[in-house]
Amino acid sequence: MKSHNGRKIVLKFNKKFQAIGDEAGILSGVLRLLGADYNKFSICEKDWRKISSKDKIYNECVKEMFHFDEDSRGIIKRIIIKSIGRSWEEMRSRLYHDYYNSKKMIEQNIEERPPGISADHWRWFLDYRNSEDTKVIYF
Repeated sequence: MKSHNGRKIVLKFNKKFQAIGDEAGILSGVLRLLGADYNKFSICEKDWRKISSKDKIYNECVKEMFHFDEDSRGIIKRIIIKSIGRSWEEMRSRLYHDYYNSKKMIEQNIEERPPGISADHWRWFLDYRNSEDTKVIYF
């Protein structure tokens, strides 16, 4: 993912490693879009911490669009990845609530899955979200 004109957006951070200025809003929007992209981050994972493509997406998307000096302890990177993770979790919750209907049979729910998600992935996700262990987490 590159900026459309080949230039990078310059980010500035305060002492608490928070992005500041108008560019912070752009960063926030991009991170929300990345986290909601289930082609980049599969819905077939129980925990954001187990997603293996985080560093790849950080380098290929965030670092390609934005220029900033990374801190030596990696705090900025962790904050950015955590923000993408929150968006990923929110997207999964929205998908479940928007597309799953408990009054329908599982096969009908799978047929009426969100566009761009395979039947196998949607089945895995519904099985996960409807499991007793997961219900304890979400309800």
